[in-house]
Amino acid sequence: MKIGKFIIENINKPQVYTFLILSVLSITYITVKYNFFFGIAISILPLIFIYLILIFNNPYWGFIAIFILNYYISGLSRYIPGISPGIYMDILIITTIVSLILQSFKIDSSFHWSSAKNLLTLFAFIWFLYCAIQLLNPGASPIAWATSVRGVGLYFIVIVLITSIVMRKYRNLKTFLMMWAILAFTAVLKAYIQKTYGFDFAEYRWLFVDGGMTTHIIYSGIRYFSFFTDAANFGTGIAFSGVVFAISALYIKDIKLKIFYFFVFLLCMYGMLISGTRGSIAVPFVGFAVFAFLSKNFKLLILTFLLIILGFVFLKYTPYGNGISYLRRLRSVFNIEDASFQVRLENQKKLKVYMADKPFGAGIGMSKGSATSYRPDPTLAKIPNDSWYVMIWVETGIIGLILHVLILLFIVGYGSFLVYYRLKDIELRGLVTALIGGISGIYVASYSLEVMGQFPTGFIVYISMTLIFLSPKFDEEIDLHRIEKMNANEI
Repeated sequence: MKIGKFIIENINKPQVYTFLILSVLSITYITVKYNFFFGIAISILPLIFIYLILIFNNPYWGFIAIFILNYYISGLSRYIPGISPGIYMDILIITTIVSLILQSFKIDSSFHWSSAKNLLTLFAFIWFLYCAIQLLNPGASPIAWATSVRGVGLYFIVIVLITSIVMRKYRNLKTFLMMWAILAFTAVLKAYIQKTYGFDFAEYRWLFVDGGMTTHIIYSGIRYFSFFTDAANFGTGIAFSGVVFAISALYIKDIKLKIFYFFVFLLCMYGMLISGTRGSIAVPFVGFAVFAFLSKNFKLLILTFLLIILGFVFLKYTPYGNGISYLRRLRSVFNIEDASFQVRLENQKKLKVYMADKPFGAGIGMSKGSATSYRPDPTLAKIPNDSWYVMIWVETGIIGLILHVLILLFIVGYGSFLVYYRLKDIELRGLVTALIGGISGIYVASYSLEVMGQFPTGFIVYISMTLIFLSPKFDEEIDLHRIEKMNANEI
């Protein structure tokens, strides 16, 4: 029985009103006796129950829930003490996977595990298998591995699988982009509120009690973080969004969406600026360069590279805008004598000596503070990674780093091949180019930032990668619709 029909048939029954009245009274009592947040948690339980029914009936809603919650979960954890973002995301992911498994028993189900048969799933599995073998690493700790493997390898394969099975239609790609644009808009709005009106009680607690102020209230000013894990993640993730929507705005056919995406792009660049994250500047520089290369338009290629060069010259060789602290901080990324950059190089030299006899790494979860939490190792505890690639190198070794980088390069290379030689539809080709450009920017930014394994940037990168690999199916769907339309017109 359909949920909507069931609700309509039972909405006016006395039992329903009795249940609602008792529920309101119970929630009011719990809120007064305990606290506001506990009352809120209890009050949304019916909604959660209804949404679970929706997910089990249609796993697509599970994907939507994963995508949206992934975007806000880090911010929510500041307001609800004790909430663990990873655990809540795991529960939702497991629920969606169970729903997909149940769908496989339905004869008329449109969700098939065979949809996940693609090269990306294969490479994601190979990487996860390598991460699983890391349990045998002599320096590894099973507890450290269990708590850290999700961000390093498990989420990659799981998100690729779910996206491959659920996002089967071209309209799903366009819906994903629209939702992403709305989420990015809310993220910049939150950062604007932080900058204009100040931080709220939960953000103050995170800054001054939990230690966030050491990296967010610095000599050059305040770094705003929205509801992301930190300013580095926000600045890089929102720059990623900006690149994708700037390029998408050029190709999307809907005029209203063109305007909206371009507006979101401008907002994202503002968000990147007030995050105070220097490494995030790599995302638009690299992203737009990749776009120019894939555009197949020589004039556009020349114009884009001229703009990139002008931007570089403006930031590196001119003093204009130095009165703006965020722009001044952004400029320092081009200064190889910068103290922060030199410290990173020194740290990498120390790690190179330490890692000389560890081709398979120190073990997943054994870098930074985890080095002392799970197995005493003062060397690693004293040296910050400051980079996604350095973290991969330290935890999985040079062999793991090479494998990881080769997989990442293959993804962009294969996507570029699709844009250049396979995809026929201009709009689809443009949207895939936008995703490739954004991902390429994240790759380069990850040299100085550890954001690929964090919420929400990591999940969005994995979803974008999967959609690139699904694009040939979208192209076939578009071509089929075009042929059907032509035949209908002839009749």
